[in-house]
Amino acid sequence: MRCKGCSHSLWNLTGNICPECGKEFTRAEFEFQPYSVMFKCPSCAQPYYGAGEKGHLVPTAFECTSCHHAIDMESCVLVPAKGREEDAVAVGAPVPWTTEASFFRRLWETSIAALVKPRSLGIAIAAHEPRLKSAMAFFGVVMGILLVISLVCAVAQGGFMMLMMGGLGGLGGGGGGAPVVPGTFLLASQMGPGLILSVGMPLFYGIYIPISAAVAVVLWRILGGESTRESHQPPTLTFVRAVEILLWSSGSLLVTLVPCVGSFASVWWIVSAAIVTSAFVGARLGAASTGKSAWSMVLGMLAPLLLICGGVIAFAMVIAGMGMSSARASARANLSGAQAPAPMVAPASAPEPEPVAEPALVEDAVPTPN
Repeated sequence: MRCKGCSHSLWNLTGNICPECGKEFTRAEFEFQPYSVMFKCPSCAQPYYGAGEKGHLVPTAFECTSCHHAIDMESCVLVPAKGREEDAVAVGAPVPWTTEASFFRRLWETSIAALVKPRSLGIAIAAHEPRLKSAMAFFGVVMGILLVISLVCAVAQGGFMMLMMGGLGGLGGGGGGAPVVPGTFLLASQMGPGLILSVGMPLFYGIYIPISAAVAVVLWRILGGESTRESHQPPTLTFVRAVEILLWSSGSLLVTLVPCVGSFASVWWIVSAAIVTSAFVGARLGAASTGKSAWSMVLGMLAPLLLICGGVIAFAMVIAGMGMSSARASARANLSGAQAPAPMVAPASAPEPEPVAEPALVEDAVPTPN
């Protein structure tokens, strides 16, 4: 809450004149986050939260419950609620996408806010009621840009490769109206990944974002993030708010289009979402809860990725185990089905040799007649 003439702080003032430049002001001309400012009775300093839509007193005039003096909002002394930063309680500019500017300007400013000014984006989100439909529209535009450019690059790469290899006719293997199967196959092989990406990316994010938001909210509750919330305040980081934060911060994914640094887009999306969440919670509850909210969002966004990696590893291990089991079963079947070695058959006995007549001795020989 600062003077619109000289930017001097106007907190803890009993009058309605800036002590620095003398400019007159009213409490009603400033807007605050609901429950972020306390209006103190000028007589007894009894505080009352500004619970109205603009962070004002509701009703604006009543009798003090402590000293019973009649007070109104313009006579109260304004101070930030406990733990709230002075410059974080005032309602700032809305999310650029929700303004009346041109389409490209809204897209550019919201994406830049997610890239380099995530804290301002978080404060802007906290300043208004949830705008989930607008956030989904912005996310759809970001995804559309990424998908169109991916398809264009895939087609251009396929065409370039065909030109380098001699064109469709050269790849067809002959003229005379011969079917150009290789060239068509090459073009399809280049467009295929782009088409798969165009279907798979929205499906992936459609599952990833709700899971991340749900995990972040659960971790936020487990870490005691709502412990600093006053009983009269509504819940701070709800599922809808977490989804909205992820959608608005997705503008940082456009870094994918920048050569050499595009691979870090997902990492910066996680960082940006954590900073946006921290600023959002800080604007609602104060600086004491910002660390818990940031870690909740980081872990929430990493949890699905870790589950996917774990699932892929488990699937690979199951497939490998099934392959090894099949190999063992096949080996056992081959071993049991193999024929046993034939028994050795004794060789047939060789026929006994006929006795050979011994030569007659000399003395037994019959003399040959002359």
